Amino acid sequence: MKNKYLVISLIILLAALALAACAPQTVEVTRVVTETEVVTEQVEVTRVVEGEVVTEQVEVTRVVEVQPEPEEMEPITLEFYHWFGADLGETTIKQIDGLFHQLYPNVTVEFETADTATFEQVINTRLSANDAPDVFGVFPGTKFHPQADAGFLMDLSDQAWVDNLLEGGKFSATYNGKVYGYPTDANVIGVIYNKQIFADLGLEVPTNWDEFLTVCETIKASGVTPISLGLQSAWVTQLIPYAMAPSAIYRDTNDFDAQMYAGEATFVGSPWQQMMEDYLALGDAGYFNSDALGTDYNLSTDLMANGEAAMLVQGNWALAALADKAPDVEWGMFPLPYDSGGDVWVSAAIGGLLAISADTAHPEAAKNYLDFWASPEVQEIYLTAKKAFPASKGVNPVLDPAAAEMIPYMQTGTYPFLDQNWPAGVQGVMLEGIQSVFAGELTIEEMLQEMDTAWADATE
Repeated sequence: MKNKYLVISLIILLAALALAACAPQTVEVTRVVTETEVVTEQVEVTRVVEGEVVTEQVEVTRVVEVQPEPEEMEPITLEFYHWFGADLGETTIKQIDGLFHQLYPNVTVEFETADTATFEQVINTRLSANDAPDVFGVFPGTKFHPQADAGFLMDLSDQAWVDNLLEGGKFSATYNGKVYGYPTDANVIGVIYNKQIFADLGLEVPTNWDEFLTVCETIKASGVTPISLGLQSAWVTQLIPYAMAPSAIYRDTNDFDAQMYAGEATFVGSPWQQMMEDYLALGDAGYFNSDALGTDYNLSTDLMANGEAAMLVQGNWALAALADKAPDVEWGMFPLPYDSGGDVWVSAAIGGLLAISADTAHPEAAKNYLDFWASPEVQEIYLTAKKAFPASKGVNPVLDPAAAEMIPYMQTGTYPFLDQNWPAGVQGVMLEGIQSVFAGELTIEEMLQEMDTAWADATE
């Protein structure tokens, strides 16, 4: 009997919660949801009427959560233009773009590469013609300043990755207090060498210029070309002077560029004269391949990969090409010891910046793309493939053993790639001048005078 009364009491309680009278009632249920919909439906309610248990249908209105249908994201194509392919190939970039597409399925990145020698001219022409890619490479230092002044580059100072940049990376991307690009990598110029050839000839890494010349002479006597040089690629012509200058000029006169800007120094009459004389002397001594002016960058790496040459003055980026062409060869790297016995400084700098067009039709997608590049995971993929050093904190790529050999020298002293501090136009005059000097069409002094004229024209 007690159990019967308990059941009846529970039924009465449930009925009272649902209804307050015999007629159908509306019960309102309120919840906070992202998206809601008011729904009216029939439910069974049991109640007691004149001592009898009655079950009947009543209308109940309630607010329910509605799961929205997935929105169709607008398809977006980002155009990405860079010189990456010249030294890295396109495989790694396609891998990175594929991973980005997985994260943002509605965004497709179309990558186009260009030769380093022609990239700057092409991108400046496109910017001037209002035909800018959404994302593109810009050279760090003073070279991108005219592009920023013209309003072609998006200000990226508020991006989260800016706070994670190493000092050198942030400096290279900053102009008038604003950050205009993401620094993808840091690089160093040095002498890449074939360790087996050195071992076979009993050679040690040279520590000064005289020792370096002795190494060259020994290699030449063995029938192997001491230094592979690809002067047909204009950008290659600068690398030996760039490797010489930190020890020859900036170690002892760190403000040489400032003196140039102030009109207190010139290329004529500076250590550049001796640097160029020693550069030419390497060729006169037979230490370069016989047709350096007819050899481009790719062929210069072929000569190394085939064992026809023992050394190559290049950036660490060339190690990627050499590893691809000759995976079984053990490479090493040391600074060009252009000194009579003091500390040897090396040329080290940010390799490139990723910039966004100020007029891109897809600013958020382009920013997401740079954010993706700045992630440690993507940086490690890229830097490991390029065999380069990071420009951001918290990035730990697998460093190529040869590139890692340069770290102690970089800790001794470095100076950036020279054009990163020069006014626009001077580098181009230098590149053409070096080719003309080697071709016998200009004297060293005439070349340096042309560089001085270009500097004056750019800074007047």
